[in-house]
Amino acid sequence: MIYEIRVESVVIGTTKLEGGDPPMGFVFGSVTPTEKYKPLSGVVKAGLYQQGQDIGIKCKSISFEDLTKEMGETCIEITVFIESAEEYDIYFKRHREVYENQFS
Repeated sequence: MIYEIRVESVVIGTTKLEGGDPPMGFVFGSVTPTEKYKPLSGVVKAGLYQQGQDIGIKCKSISFEDLTKEMGETCIEITVFIESAEEYDIYFKRHREVYENQFS
């Protein structure tokens, strides 16, 4: 699944949110910036959406770590704190399944 990161209605990047920490409610991954992206750091006012959808995923916070300057190549990470366990399961059930399967 590909997710869009939007500031107001502008898509500034996409991510697959490859990782997750279900007990804590976090998902994270690398960001592919669009031409509208401007370097960001820390918690920002942004929205997370499934690509092509208009209903936002309910998030408590979205934070960026942009190490592009330090690395000399595009290196942007995003960490998203999902609002509730129910919201997490709607969009990131696969992360919960992977987490739970490690104890089987």
